[in-house]
Amino acid sequence: TPLSLGIETLGGVFTRLINRNTTIPTKKSQVFSTAADGQTQVGVRVLQGEREMASDNKLLGEFELVGIPPAPRGVPQIEVTFDIDANGIVTVSAKDKATNKEQ
Repeated sequence: TPLSLGIETLGGVFTRLINRNTTIPTKKSQVFSTAADGQTQVGVRVLQGEREMASDNKLLGEFELVGIPPAPRGVPQIEVTFDIDANGIVTVSAKDKATNKEQ
């Protein structure tokens, strides 16, 4: 991958999941959580770039994972996975580990 891939996390920070120049095919997962008490959905903003702030990188796409059971912030376990195939096609998914609900 010519540039790093990751998501926007709390405070507008760019969190890398796949570093630039990673050989493909590759797959990388990381567990995140909610930022607010009782949060039942999370927005996943997929970005490409090398800057520390998400807004300074290129937005590739975004989606919502809904149906997360309400819980105190930091309790839900949301696993975000980046999967890049041999053709360079990127698939991003988010899964609530408690319910196995995936988007």
